[in-house]
Amino acid sequence: MKVEIISTVLKLDISGFSGIAANKNYAGTAFALMDKIWPLIKSKGLKHKGLNIWVYEPQEKVFAGVELEDPAVQDTGLEQKNNPAFEICLL
Repeated sequence: MKVEIISTVLKLDISGFSGIAANKNYAGTAFALMDKIWPLIKSKGLKHKGLNIWVYEPQEKVFAGVELEDPAVQDTGLEQKNNPAFEICLL
């Protein structure tokens, strides 16, 4: 099997919520944030790309969100994380 490693920068506009991972429980915090996001997205009929995106930040902060089809939509009740730069590796 031939493996090709591609390293690139990924920029996204994410809508969601942030929180602090108490006792470094990042996954539990992110899941709780996602549980707040999806009912809001469904109730407002917001079109999205369907992927849950978690951003781990300094000081145990976690941002959990999704990409909206139209990130310019106003009054969603969601926090915005605009163009955070992520470095990803694709295998």
